[in-house]
Amino acid sequence: MTNADRFVIAFNKIEKFFDKQIEDKKYIPFYRSVQRLSHTHPVVKRYKDDLLEYSELRNAIIHERTEADYAIAEPHNEVVFQIEKIADELTAPKLVIPTFKKQLKIVQGKDLLKDVLHIIKQTDYSQFPVYQKKQFIGLLTDKGITHWLAKNTNDNNKGLFQTTILEMIKNDKRSRNYLFIHKYMTIYEAEEIFLTKLKEQKRLDALLITENGKQTETILGMVTTNDLIHIP
Repeated sequence: MTNADRFVIAFNKIEKFFDKQIEDKKYIPFYRSVQRLSHTHPVVKRYKDDLLEYSELRNAIIHERTEADYAIAEPHNEVVFQIEKIADELTAPKLVIPTFKKQLKIVQGKDLLKDVLHIIKQTDYSQFPVYQKKQFIGLLTDKGITHWLAKNTNDNNKGLFQTTILEMIKNDKRSRNYLFIHKYMTIYEAEEIFLTKLKEQKRLDALLITENGKQTETILGMVTTNDLIHIP
């Protein structure tokens, strides 16, 4: 199979996906579908420029053939790999679970700061869902701890480490820098949430994943901006 054949197959997969998304009875050119969906679909938005270029390349391959099995434009390997990658991300996107499934370290509101600092020292944990018995009450982060210590440092610093987590987070807006999402969300939708909040000048520390995105459900995993950076 030639690169041109692989390109056209991937292009057709994307075009069929667009048709299902738009559900318009009349024919809509590929480039218009890209422009429309780029406002609502995170993957199309991410690859908008590439997709518009591929539309022109597809026309060159299909409409300028000099023979039935000869394409005047033969895409480079990199182009073929990229359009196949986009087709996969559109038709079979990665979900936040299992991608970001992880064992989280949960702390109780009655736990002391010194205990959490010991956990940070001994492990790589830096964010801690906080519970009051079985009820979720906030998110404690290493940055939140640093800000709290800076704000509360005094002549009796040793006593600070005996402070309960509940006392630390009860009036701290940073402990509410999170959202709950359902486990069927794509990683691109999760990324879009972070970007949207940044545009609103509201920084999120994490997205907490549960079965249906409800705070009362068991946390299955967590997404941070650092996690998204390492997604290929």
